[in-house]
Amino acid sequence: MTDLCIAHFGTTLIESAPGTDEDQASIPMTGELARTDRFLTILGMEVYIRNMYPGIGRQFIYRRGDMSDADYIEKDTFTSYTAEPLPALDVPRVGETIFRVPHRQAVEVAGTLAEEDLITPLSSLEDFVSGTADRLLFDGPDRQRYELVTSSAARHENHRVYIWTADEDLAAHKDAYAKYFNTIDAGTEDYYGEGTAHLLVRETPGITIALLTLNEGKLAPKNSFDIFKEAGYSHFRLGSPNKADVLEVATEAFPDGGGDVSFVHFNNAYLELVQV
Repeated sequence: MTDLCIAHFGTTLIESAPGTDEDQASIPMTGELARTDRFLTILGMEVYIRNMYPGIGRQFIYRRGDMSDADYIEKDTFTSYTAEPLPALDVPRVGETIFRVPHRQAVEVAGTLAEEDLITPLSSLEDFVSGTADRLLFDGPDRQRYELVTSSAARHENHRVYIWTADEDLAAHKDAYAKYFNTIDAGTEDYYGEGTAHLLVRETPGITIALLTLNEGKLAPKNSFDIFKEAGYSHFRLGSPNKADVLEVATEAFPDGGGDVSFVHFNNAYLELVQV
């Protein structure tokens, strides 16, 4: 199942439900969905899967490159007819997730995204474009936070997921990722002066889980575990060499129907769980 352990992540968007006389699949993309489509197109992605869920929402899964590429990436754009925006807070919430996006022409892409007003830079765009900074933090049009970097030859450097983690949970969560996903503690990095990234690395299949702790103050509590109700709710795929063991300690989000992918909550993160 190693080929399922890919850089696949997604975010819930708001979309209005169609009228009773409208064909769900034929409704054009508008609002956040249209802006997100443009955003992902500039990043070189294209839709390859469309799923319609009557009364619930729509799903458009994008991808870029071949699965053999170290910087292969997928983005699941899931719309919900019942999602609502969360109130803004001065501090991150427990479980909030940031996705790293690699691109071979990251500087040029950043300029285009900014020119089209598709992103809100949270670190210096000027420093990134000039080469002073090697990464750019920004909010996308889908209420998702991203980190743009130039593609690496190492898959685990391209495939990084940041997760805000309460100080009191850090040790237990580090141990759990090591136990169930074979990650190795690779030290820490500064996270844009706001927090500390505790890097948990697995080189094969490559991924880095970066557990974020806040430098000052406390994180806000997680709002809910409802992917359908929260605009901007994030999920990502993660492969385990012992999927059955993870299922014993995780909480089912909804039934997997007996397929290769299980949908669970693990340590405040929503996972598409697969077997390595």
